[in-house]
Amino acid sequence: MSTQLQQRRHTVLLACPPDSRLAREAQRSAVETCLADVRGYVHPLLVLRLSRTIRKRKIDLIHCQLSKDIASIVPAMRLSGSRIPILLSKRVGSSLSKKDLFHRLTYSHVSRVLAISEVIHRNVIDTTPVPPERVLTLHDALDTSRFSPDRGDREAVRRAFGVRDDEILVGFVGRFSPGKGHEELIEAADILRRDHKRFRMLIVGEASFGEEEYERTIRKASTARGLDGIVTFAGFRDDIPGVMASFDILAFPSHAESFGVVLIEGMAMEKPAVATNCDGVLDIVVDGVTGILVHPRNAAQLAAGISTLIDDPVLRERMGKAGRQRVIELFDQQKQIDRLEEIYRSVMGEKEPPV
Repeated sequence: MSTQLQQRRHTVLLACPPDSRLAREAQRSAVETCLADVRGYVHPLLVLRLSRTIRKRKIDLIHCQLSKDIASIVPAMRLSGSRIPILLSKRVGSSLSKKDLFHRLTYSHVSRVLAISEVIHRNVIDTTPVPPERVLTLHDALDTSRFSPDRGDREAVRRAFGVRDDEILVGFVGRFSPGKGHEELIEAADILRRDHKRFRMLIVGEASFGEEEYERTIRKASTARGLDGIVTFAGFRDDIPGVMASFDILAFPSHAESFGVVLIEGMAMEKPAVATNCDGVLDIVVDGVTGILVHPRNAAQLAAGISTLIDDPVLRERMGKAGRQRVIELFDQQKQIDRLEEIYRSVMGEKEPPV
């Protein structure tokens, strides 16, 4: 987002921890940084440094990416003597109520909360003191020119993983973490191989930190079911558009998901999706139009949805094209930045930020 805003002649100053991946990426992208340890909840020295930066750089607007940032930003803004809009992006729901005195005071300074999906939108209204009229939905988005069906070498990737031209390749992209649906994916593969001799599955991703044992468990489960020649574990890949070009079907079996960026990536590549009908997925996939929705934790339904698409190449093509069209209409990065700029102008045009 920062680079896109800079391309539109906005001055962006990114506050992030020194020696972090975000700091390194900002340096590569020529995004100016304010290096400070913002990982904690709140600290007087951090508040003081941020207040000096706000005053010295004459900041016009602050856009926070985590709820905990509010605890530092609000006192920093007040200490600087400025009264500027504060926006908060929300990507994860909360199970805790934040309507106590502390949160009422801090959230009263938030001009808008931008929820990643409708389920997060509802969660913000239910758990925070922010008035409903200040809560908006702004979906994640992507570069539809990078994620495009004409990107990537389909045949080269399939050859690299030993997938024949006449085989249907079902792909999954995501980290190894409980709740992503790997168990159902392996069970569905076991079901599918009984009726589909030309079926293969490619699982892309690696374990999250501390969850390496979970990855080993999933790999062992695949081997125990005799799926070594059918299911391939590709590990981490940094060429996701190219890998997705090799897929015929995208599987998305998450148990819960606030949005699902992988889904819009695959749909932008014209891949029909078989996904679980949970949470933010419902903002993305239109059942029977861009993909097939199934219940979470149900391997039989997952297998049945995939089987339907394996058997019907016309349906695969129709859903794939409809999926890309939906991404262009709702999740295109340039359109998202247009909307974000409108929101920025709106809050900056208000007579007084919230108190």
